[in-house]
Amino acid sequence: MVAVRGILTRLRKRSGLSPDRLDSTEIDITTLLQLSVVRRYVHLSGMAPRPALLRVIAHVARQLPPTQQLIVDAELCLGLYEGQPTSLVDTRRLYAPDLGDRRVYLTEQWEGLHRALGVAVAPPAPSVRTLRDAPEQQAFTALAELLTAGSELDIVRMAELDAGQANTTPRRGTVTVIGDAVTDLINVVETFPEPGAALWGDFDKHPGGKGLNRAVALARLGFDSRLIATIGADAAGREIVEYLREEGVDTSLVKVTAGGTTPVTTVIETLGGQSAYIAFKQDRLRLTESDLASPAVRGAVRRSDAVLVTCEQPIDIVARVLAMVHSMDPRPWLIINTSPPTVFPRHMHEHLEAVDYLIGTRREVAATWPNSSVDQSTNRLLQLGVRAVCILEDSGCRVRSLGVDVVIPHIDNGTPFVATGASSAFTTALVYRLTTARRPAERSDFEWAVRAVFARLPVLNIPDAMPSADRIDRMVATEPDTRHGSP
Repeated sequence: MVAVRGILTRLRKRSGLSPDRLDSTEIDITTLLQLSVVRRYVHLSGMAPRPALLRVIAHVARQLPPTQQLIVDAELCLGLYEGQPTSLVDTRRLYAPDLGDRRVYLTEQWEGLHRALGVAVAPPAPSVRTLRDAPEQQAFTALAELLTAGSELDIVRMAELDAGQANTTPRRGTVTVIGDAVTDLINVVETFPEPGAALWGDFDKHPGGKGLNRAVALARLGFDSRLIATIGADAAGREIVEYLREEGVDTSLVKVTAGGTTPVTTVIETLGGQSAYIAFKQDRLRLTESDLASPAVRGAVRRSDAVLVTCEQPIDIVARVLAMVHSMDPRPWLIINTSPPTVFPRHMHEHLEAVDYLIGTRREVAATWPNSSVDQSTNRLLQLGVRAVCILEDSGCRVRSLGVDVVIPHIDNGTPFVATGASSAFTTALVYRLTTARRPAERSDFEWAVRAVFARLPVLNIPDAMPSADRIDRMVATEPDTRHGSP
């Protein structure tokens, strides 16, 4: 916040903020351009970063109390009074080229300017000298605090208007994904090599990670998809951000760590659908408790229709996300992918009742409790309040909730159901149905999610294989109706 305030107070000098000033200034405005609220606005509106910054600052300034709004408007030349009758405001003097002249006009016309804002009784008018002390510091501190807490501000409607989307079909909803973004090194071979063996195979290098895969899948399903992850400030990190933006994923909360190396996962996949992974990630490229406590992240989670969490981040971070959602009223849908396999610590148990759907393979679900079978772990999860556990297995998806145990069969086309990318496709398709129906999932919703697994495109990397809703619907239309009510 202090850095943001310092930049703003330097930018108020001379003619204040303007497109020309931002293009020509020697002041480093990178910190302002990297604010999550600015990056979010750029994503939603399609506007270039510098003009977007001007729009966001003006919008945020309107959230301030009248006196503070008046001070930052005049000193930064935001133009909030443009269009006011000249009998009330002389905008030539209010937005004069010199900061000193603007201060003089502010103090001279203090009561009149407050009346133009609808304030019946203005606070005592300061002198120019006293204005430069506490009033200015308080006003710019308040502006910096609001900008830093960007996700708390409702800029979506403004961004859509600027993007010309006001009369178009709105996005399906907002889903925030918390997980990893990595570079996948994908090796496809006929079978796993024996020690010392050399095999021919296919290869691809592509952005991936369980968090990224799901964020891209959600964007393809029409969601306002947001990813919270950490990457390095390197070429691989830049490639990941560019790919996410091309896919329509909001990267405003992707944390870039200076000097860090973006995580890498080597994937070995057989033609039969089996896979093995070798992961590399520096400890410092992980989300922290302070990241989750930031107003931007808390605001993003609170304003989401659904929150999807993978277990790639440290389990204590996963637990903190559950606690955060548990404390909210109303709560977004909360979906947990138990991948990679992770034991749930005791301090996480009290927040499991916030979880609507927990999804994983038999091995992943079993691993949530040490030395337990999949049924034992599932029973404990349900007893602690998880609404339903979805177990992805060879026969399809087994759905368990209290008193219910059904299997949603997969398409028997010779393709294994539990294969690379299956969990991403199933999970995001289930989110689609939950947010569309705005009720707990029924059998038809699970069936649609199972069909999404087989609607994936035949490409090597996972995110590019994720299907659209239309493609899943076409897959469903070719299958006989097997629905029999709720699971």
